[in-house]
Amino acid sequence: MRKDGPARGFVGIASVELFFGEAGSLKAKRMHLRRIRDQLKRRFGATFAEVGYQDLWQRSRVVFAIAASDPTVLEATLSAARSFLESQEWEVVGLVDEVVEVDA
Repeated sequence: MRKDGPARGFVGIASVELFFGEAGSLKAKRMHLRRIRDQLKRRFGATFAEVGYQDLWQRSRVVFAIAASDPTVLEATLSAARSFLESQEWEVVGLVDEVVEVDA
């Protein structure tokens, strides 16, 4: 055990279903996904993966994760990431997130 108490960390995991109404090809959808990935990584320090509907032009299911040492900071960061996703030209069809505490 550490002198200052046990180390704690928190991970926020979000599963998001997206609809790209303007996408007319997989290439167009991939451009949107690349933008989402880059923005989530740059602005929020998130990891990102497309996990569903990979062969459809206008739909995608993605997951992203953000880690933090403070649950309040993590909640604020997840909220900002949700706001970013919901303010763009694509449609957020569904979004579920969860915060997990990790003891080290």
